[in-house]
Amino acid sequence: MKKLQVGNLALWQFEDLQRESSIRHFVTDRDSNVGGNEFTLSYSSSPDKELIRHNRHLLAKAMGVDDAKLYFPSQVHKTRIVRVASHTSKEELMDTDALITNEPGICIAVMSADCVPVLLYDKKNKAVGAVHSGWRGTVARILEKTLHEMRVTFGTKGEDLVAGIGPSVSQDSYEVGEEVVNEVTSAFSGASTLLIPQPNNKAKLDLWKANRVLLEEFGVHPSNIEISNLCTIKNNDNFFSARKGDAGRFAAGIMII
Repeated sequence: MKKLQVGNLALWQFEDLQRESSIRHFVTDRDSNVGGNEFTLSYSSSPDKELIRHNRHLLAKAMGVDDAKLYFPSQVHKTRIVRVASHTSKEELMDTDALITNEPGICIAVMSADCVPVLLYDKKNKAVGAVHSGWRGTVARILEKTLHEMRVTFGTKGEDLVAGIGPSVSQDSYEVGEEVVNEVTSAFSGASTLLIPQPNNKAKLDLWKANRVLLEEFGVHPSNIEISNLCTIKNNDNFFSARKGDAGRFAAGIMII
């Protein structure tokens, strides 16, 4: 990934997605460079609702869309997927963890602070997706479900996809308990490649690799999958981390232009 300055904002971009001329995309940095405030996008992360509105306005402006065309779901670590159109209401985005669209001028985004944000671009059918996948979403295979929804809705095939796996907690920093280990083992036939055993039946979980597996199973070519390799705990100056105690949330988004 590369960090760029877009207007007043510091935004990160995947190199593979950056080469695609039909889309814009971003991952936000916690440093807004505006008024000394951290650049959080979640209304639940700050008592200052006007600050969040202002931050979202700056982000929409950087993407070249009206504020109303920047869509965030209300995330709950489940597997509901919504196709976003110009008439989609905020109420339709409740209890949702993935968005898809093929409508130009609509920017879809998810928020994170350790969970994995995944951005998808179908080059052939000009469709995009934004997925929020923490450990619960990963073992529930929300990314797989989103890919299948894109196939049904847009005709998406793995061979036509470019994917970016964004900043999140890395395996080195992510020790999970026995309950999560059992869930991962049930969800993935190759779970042993995703887990490094630790004392007391714990393990270190590789969410990046787990989501790469789901992409490759769908037929996405490995060369079209870019992993940021940016750990939210190790790179906490740039990205919010719930495990580090941050209330803020950064965002990852994508749009057809």
